[in-house]
Amino acid sequence: MRVKKEKVGQHTGMKSLDMQLEYKFAKIIKAILGNQFITKDIEADEQQGTDFLIYTIKPLRVAVRLRRYDYYKYKDDFTIRWSRPSGVKTEYQKIKEGLVDYILYGFLDNDEKEIIYYFIGDLKIFRNANINPYKIVPNKPIHDSDMAVFRLQDFPVEFIIKQYGKDIRI
Repeated sequence: MRVKKEKVGQHTGMKSLDMQLEYKFAKIIKAILGNQFITKDIEADEQQGTDFLIYTIKPLRVAVRLRRYDYYKYKDDFTIRWSRPSGVKTEYQKIKEGLVDYILYGFLDNDEKEIIYYFIGDLKIFRNANINPYKIVPNKPIHDSDMAVFRLQDFPVEFIIKQYGKDIRI
């Protein structure tokens, strides 16, 4: 089944626009996640002649949220959908239920050509920390839901397992 791609920026609703960004950056997102979660076993390579191992493992479930450059000034915060008038389960509820393992939260450059900053957060740490949102704000530009704003500084250091940014030295 083929899915018709719409132009990024064409207004078809915020969910659609957000999904378009995820599709547009899918290869980069997969590379980021692969580099974080797939490692080379040097010992197996040197001692057993095995260059790559493929394991059958429990799937890692990763939530992805890419923000436009206008929001980059808030890079020390992250938002998660908190409530919907429709009653449809929110990302926050899904995370609290343990349905998602990690979050990749990033910001795009002004031209939406590259990811200029991101972090990968361990949602088990998020759940166990049981931290309340810093504040709740209406989703913009259309108020179809409320967003919980969390501050990275409020979480244990173990929450962030990877961080990258043009202005960050790692």
